[in-house]
Amino acid sequence: MSDNSESHRVAHTLGESEARLQALISSLDDLVFELDENGTYLGIWTANDALLAAPRSELLGRTLAETLSYEVGLGLMKIIRGVLETGRPEIWEYCLEVPAGIRWFQSRVAPIACSEGSSRSVCLLVRDITERKVAEQEISRLLSREQLLSRLSEALPVGLFEIDRTGRITFNNDRMRAIAGYPPAGTEEGLMSSVVAEDRPVLEAALAATLANQPVDDLEIRLMVANTQRVCEMSMRPLTNATGVVTGAVGYLSDVTDRAQLHRELEIKASVDKLTSCLNREASLELVEAMTTAPKTPGEGSAVIYVDLDDFKSVNDRLGHAAGDRLLVAAADRLRGAARKGDAVGRLGGDEFLVICPRVESSAQAVRIAERVAAATEVTIDVGTGAVELRTSVGVAWTTESIDADAFLAQADSAMYESKRTRRKGVTLFATAGCDASPLVPGAQLPVATPSGVTDEANAVASVSRGPVPREATDAAKTHDAGSA
Repeated sequence: MSDNSESHRVAHTLGESEARLQALISSLDDLVFELDENGTYLGIWTANDALLAAPRSELLGRTLAETLSYEVGLGLMKIIRGVLETGRPEIWEYCLEVPAGIRWFQSRVAPIACSEGSSRSVCLLVRDITERKVAEQEISRLLSREQLLSRLSEALPVGLFEIDRTGRITFNNDRMRAIAGYPPAGTEEGLMSSVVAEDRPVLEAALAATLANQPVDDLEIRLMVANTQRVCEMSMRPLTNATGVVTGAVGYLSDVTDRAQLHRELEIKASVDKLTSCLNREASLELVEAMTTAPKTPGEGSAVIYVDLDDFKSVNDRLGHAAGDRLLVAAADRLRGAARKGDAVGRLGGDEFLVICPRVESSAQAVRIAERVAAATEVTIDVGTGAVELRTSVGVAWTTESIDADAFLAQADSAMYESKRTRRKGVTLFATAGCDASPLVPGAQLPVATPSGVTDEANAVASVSRGPVPREATDAAKTHDAGSA
């Protein structure tokens, strides 16, 4: 009997404690949740259901991920895992739309002690801090310009500055001095001294525009600080007095060197053929266009060398595409080795390559460069599954005139097909009438370096053709090459 009485007394005491706890929680404006380690709602206590993301009946038994926005649910789950791992409470603020509207909340997550072997859980205490947030925003709005600049200076990872109409920098933060590297009591001249010479006119024009009441955004300038070049981004806004007169400018300076470097690397990747590391087709055509339209000194010419791998199809057919890829890579390496410093090697696709040569003085020099290319691509290559004789057909076009890039490539392509059609060892030059001051004449033969393995020097010549080779002939040459493969 005494045991039953004791049990009833304990149960009664626990019931009273539970009731007091419920009354205490209900008197608070806070929301209290019990969650398991998976974020499932086990219990909910609040006096203000309008702050719940959904009715209690729709929350209990469901998870944070199912009832909250993706970002908030993910953030809270990350905190819960951290709390259960460290045993230390964590606080987090977030914004969430609930039936009462868009509200700001501060959450405190703490572990709930449990007996060994039982499921782990946490207590999530959530407080509505919307009024505090609104007050903070109002205070920020009412702050004076100097206070605002000071607060921004402390919080933002960018350089901030104010400059008056006389060029005196009246305010700058530590980050500004770290980026630009000039004394705290700086001037416009002090800032300009850090700017790369080519960019100073751009900054001067931007500052003049701002003082003329025109905002400037995303201006990219380069600074030289401690012998290190930095790429920076600047924006400026005019400052006006009560009558609207511009009294100076305020701006920010951000160090974007890493971003600029990444952008350059991405541009390089976008312009490079992945297999051979040559320029890809688009980048090659753009470079030829830029070379042929760029201003030149009198007598300065440009050359394009068109290279086609002979019997390439047979390598793929006999030894597989992996062997073909190795042959392409080897050919690209040898083309780069034969090109001059300043020349560029591109892959147009398949087995066709370009060597783009600016600043070529004469057609004879163009032929000599092409000869090196032809000689470098007459070699035996180990492609892993066997040895392959690398052979190429080479054509070169040269001009001193401004010429359409497609037409220039067509000339080199025509010369290459003439080499393939005649199957002559050496190179073919496409010469444009009136463009060459060298003593070359139509039909003349130019001595070239004899490729390795060639004993008949009589065949080691370059033919000179004026005008395009008939397409029927070049197509026949390609067909013959593929058939012999």
